Amino acid sequence: MSLSDHLRYLRAMKGGLHISEVALAAGVAKVVDVNLAEKQYRPLADEGLMEKLAAYYGRSLDEFHWHNARSRKQFTYFISQAMQNETAVSLVMRHGETITGTVEDWDMACVALRLANGRLLIVQRHAVIDWSTE
Repeated sequence: MSLSDHLRYLRAMKGGLHISEVALAAGVAKVVDVNLAEKQYRPLADEGLMEKLAAYYGRSLDEFHWHNARSRKQFTYFISQAMQNETAVSLVMRHGETITGTVEDWDMACVALRLANGRLLIVQRHAVIDWSTE
């Protein structure tokens, strides 16, 4: 899961505060910085912003770095290549389950996986925290 998706998840778990409330509480001068951190497709380059948000959410900076290394852009490339090469993938879900299958299709919201038993399973992209080839 990308850092941007993780930030939206953490904000939701805090009751869905408005971004301006998060920025103020985290000591971030520009609300737009927090807004962009939740929306960008590439890794976040602002270490200071990551530190402030990690502290605000009571999470380790290492956790934020881990998510930051898994951008939406990287996941998109991974899924696209797996589909093109017909490579089986393993997707680790937020709740801990790992789902394995071949990519039938994907879009910006979900991935369609063909499981070994032939079932087609639709996985919401924001629920995937990690991925690998089988």
